[in-house]
Amino acid sequence: MPGGELTAGGPDDPVSGDLLDVARAEFERAGIRAATVHGIARRAGIGRATVYRRYPDKRSLVDAVVLREVRDFLRHVDERISHIAEPAAQMAECFAVVLTGLREHSLLNGLLGVEPEETLPALTIHAGAALALARGYVADLLRGHQAAEKLADFDVQPLAEIFVRLVHSAVLTPSGWMPEDEGTARTFAHAHLTPLLGETPARRPR
Repeated sequence: MPGGELTAGGPDDPVSGDLLDVARAEFERAGIRAATVHGIARRAGIGRATVYRRYPDKRSLVDAVVLREVRDFLRHVDERISHIAEPAAQMAECFAVVLTGLREHSLLNGLLGVEPEETLPALTIHAGAALALARGYVADLLRGHQAAEKLADFDVQPLAEIFVRLVHSAVLTPSGWMPEDEGTARTFAHAHLTPLLGETPARRPR
């Protein structure tokens, strides 16, 4: 799996894992605004002090849930695309899997349905850490192909940014001329995104 981006970040212990499971379920059921730290702690069977030692306020708890969701989702993406050796094919498949997967994501759709006015700022104004995690994942994929001499040497960050921002926009504003299933998303990516990878360099003799 590319890089350390998917494992970096907050507390990693059974109590925190159970707490984030309960918080996720509560956010999906009632929304972020209606959920309380006290209610989440009670449902998790732990004291509020235990929660606050790990997450000092509800915003940090929300951020932890979101970042864990992103990491779990990227692991799923990695399972789907890691066997693809050719850069353009892998990036097209990555785009298709990410776009359709996010459109079907239960927590994301649940929050957008329950309280879009609270969820949209979390997915836009406060989404920097999640977008950075996704951007780092795409950049690591591209660097891996460069290391294998399948891509030319160029700064991968702008291309990773374009990829992530396009998916982000398509998920938040689904209306418009954007693919709606994996097949059309894959075709779209081959036509409009993979040309940005440039020509595959000739392999140098070792």
